[in-house]
Amino acid sequence: MALVGLHAPAVGQTALPTLRIEAPDGLEAVREKVSRFPLDRLTTAMTLAGLTHAGPPIDVLLIAESSDLARGTPPWISGFADPGRNLVVLFPNRARFYPSDSLETLLHHEVAHILFSRAAQGRPVPRWFNEGLALAAERPVGLGDRSRLAWTLVRHGVVSLSELERLFDEGRAANQRAYAVASALVRDLLRAHGEASAGRVLSLVGQDRPFDEAFETGMGEPLLAAVDRFWSRQRLWGRWIPFLSGPTFLWMVITLLALYAIRAHRRRRAAQRRLWEAEEQAETERVLRQRLLDADPGASGSSYEVH
Repeated sequence: MALVGLHAPAVGQTALPTLRIEAPDGLEAVREKVSRFPLDRLTTAMTLAGLTHAGPPIDVLLIAESSDLARGTPPWISGFADPGRNLVVLFPNRARFYPSDSLETLLHHEVAHILFSRAAQGRPVPRWFNEGLALAAERPVGLGDRSRLAWTLVRHGVVSLSELERLFDEGRAANQRAYAVASALVRDLLRAHGEASAGRVLSLVGQDRPFDEAFETGMGEPLLAAVDRFWSRQRLWGRWIPFLSGPTFLWMVITLLALYAIRAHRRRRAAQRRLWEAEEQAETERVLRQRLLDADPGASGSSYEVH
């Protein structure tokens, strides 16, 4: 077992979590790799959770694909957290499956779930909120998130919160759609109300307040109003997406690229002609100078130049 963070210094006033990493035979190298991941990147998760002390150590269990647990877990699930047992389970071979892009970000994602649960005193919060926060803690928004959100807008339109909750459990494609929407929605909330707003909501949930009530108090606006605002903003982009992805825009791009290529080709030809003309002029001057020398060998020391 590898201990990570046991003697780690506090970052500012925030005491980061201690991780106890365990792995079966065959994954020792992976365990060593995980033990070297810097913990200071968990500061974002601590901030979003509204915590200054992480609480008890968190056990991180690395699972081989040959294990019964891996065979019994859907292949698109790369890890999960069990806050009640202070446990994170990771499938290293699946770490690059969306929404994570590396084993390190996957670790941060699942540890963030433990921290959010602690901030809420173990009381449940909607999965879209939990997963969206974990993605915000894990990494900046990426091209994969944006492209999946754009595809959802074009193909499926607005997704209600109840539908969003169901999508997480309806297979790989639906699961990835759910993560993309949850990520964009929660990041929109954090931009509007600040990172500290998430911790306020979790703290109020921990005081046994219903989530909708905790959200309105912590964020400063009703949940449905926030969701409507988010989708209104997305619909503005959604109006452009069919055009940007359609044949008309494609041919416009092709035409512009062709015109640019023609112009660049003409510039290159003009530059080549100028080079040839300069070389031809230099050759003419050389021939004339040589003829002068042939006609008057004593002229080689003169200052006469041909222009």
